[in-house]
Amino acid sequence: MSVAQYINSLKRIDGIIDRKTEGLTHEDSMRQLPFPGNGMNWNLGHILVYRMQLLGVIDGASKPDPDEFAIYGGGSQPLTDSAKAMPLDVLLARLTDATGQVIAALEAMPTEKLAEVYDAERGTTVAERLAFYLIFHESYHAGQLEILHELALASK
Repeated sequence: MSVAQYINSLKRIDGIIDRKTEGLTHEDSMRQLPFPGNGMNWNLGHILVYRMQLLGVIDGASKPDPDEFAIYGGGSQPLTDSAKAMPLDVLLARLTDATGQVIAALEAMPTEKLAEVYDAERGTTVAERLAFYLIFHESYHAGQLEILHELALASK
């Protein structure tokens, strides 16, 4: 994939996030499905903390906030306490900011960096890691927003 394709993927994910959160409140984002799973707020926070990890893959320095990662990282406890959750408006603004940071980092990144080994143990390149984050991981969680959006609307 090219840098432009990574950027387009990121923008498509952001378009899904915008459509599925439009008009929703923080309370709406905290609604829980009647079966095991996390709500919209957790999914959005999860995308945010991993987007910051993605930025670290590109710039070699950025990392998610450890306190936020404890709430929104993989394997974290279900987020049911609204007081512990990042307010939806703040979360959406942070996602927008993270998008800008990732796009700027991608545009500034030398093309050769895509071929660099990111994880020597697994033989994973920077390009493969970016593809995982932007094609699989973010798409997976953005897809979950469809049912969580319907849950929020059904509760109004």
